[in-house]
Amino acid sequence: MLKLIVSCLILITIFHTAIFADKVVMNNGDRLSGKIVQKDGDSIIIQTEAAGTVKIKWSAVAQIISEEPLSVTLDDGNIVSGKMDAEEDRLFLQTGEEEKIPVEKKQIKAVRTAQKQEEYEIEQKRLRDRKLTDFWSGAVDAGFSLTAGNSDTRTFSAGFRGVRETPNNKFTAYVNALQVQNWTSGTKRTTAQTVWAGVRHDVDINKKWFGFGSGDFEYNKPQKLNVRAVLGGGAGYHAIRQDKINLDLTVGATNNYENFSNGVRRNSAELLLGEEAKIKINPRVRFTNRFVFYPNISRFGNFRALFDASLQTDINSWLGWHLTVGNRYNSRPVLQTERNDFLLSTGLRVSFGKSRKK
Repeated sequence: MLKLIVSCLILITIFHTAIFADKVVMNNGDRLSGKIVQKDGDSIIIQTEAAGTVKIKWSAVAQIISEEPLSVTLDDGNIVSGKMDAEEDRLFLQTGEEEKIPVEKKQIKAVRTAQKQEEYEIEQKRLRDRKLTDFWSGAVDAGFSLTAGNSDTRTFSAGFRGVRETPNNKFTAYVNALQVQNWTSGTKRTTAQTVWAGVRHDVDINKKWFGFGSGDFEYNKPQKLNVRAVLGGGAGYHAIRQDKINLDLTVGATNNYENFSNGVRRNSAELLLGEEAKIKINPRVRFTNRFVFYPNISRFGNFRALFDASLQTDINSWLGWHLTVGNRYNSRPVLQTERNDFLLSTGLRVSFGKSRKK
């Protein structure tokens, strides 16, 4: 008797899940059952038991059938809540026991669960009432090492990167610093003292193209560089926009002003060719890199290049371990200085803002 009851309960559970699951019917007749999460943009997301989260192109969808009320945003801006149903090639919103509103697929701008709709409205209110301190995310890291005895050295590195991102705008600021000192026969000598910093503001023109303005600044004592100020701008292209990888390509022009401690002053125009990538290797490991090439158009044959990359492994939601490298190459350094400067740092990284939850 007990076995019969258990078997019945299992069958009821299975059939209950099958009967009351939402359904998405594709143009080719295929059906997918699960829980509709949301439709935004050109795709609809459904949570399935067997395949996990599935994203389907909206153009491939013929019908939606839901067992729970959904918030549907129409192209005229109206939001209607009700169960989605389909009869032959027509879609309906069942807003009451007897009331059905016919809708065309092309009229549907967004579909969300009640929870997703609430989250969306909260976010929209934040956007309308946004302050300068809102929508920031980023990370701060620092490292220190020393040796004593036959070799006395002190190495300090620090970094900061902050991003303020809204739907059509992104502002980025970064700072990297490195100092290395050693003592030989009681004499202190600084072998590295470098600061790299910069800002960039991106404004989306459409889904693929954006314009940007940027400023990069550098101080390097061993290279006799008091300041390098590179101001410019141009256009960018969102080459890849996926859950696990983002890739932006940029092209533009800059003005490069250099002031050296030996009295040399230089000012030149440069082209800017760059790429910036973000790769999510797994839920805890992320890789980012930025490469920019500056051909000098005031003095043909000369060029500069910069490369920054970071690999971060999350320990928890706000603390991680990072390995960061940076490289600056200048084909025309001042006398008695090297063309290349390389930075490597590793240590703990503290993340802040919404990026911690991703």
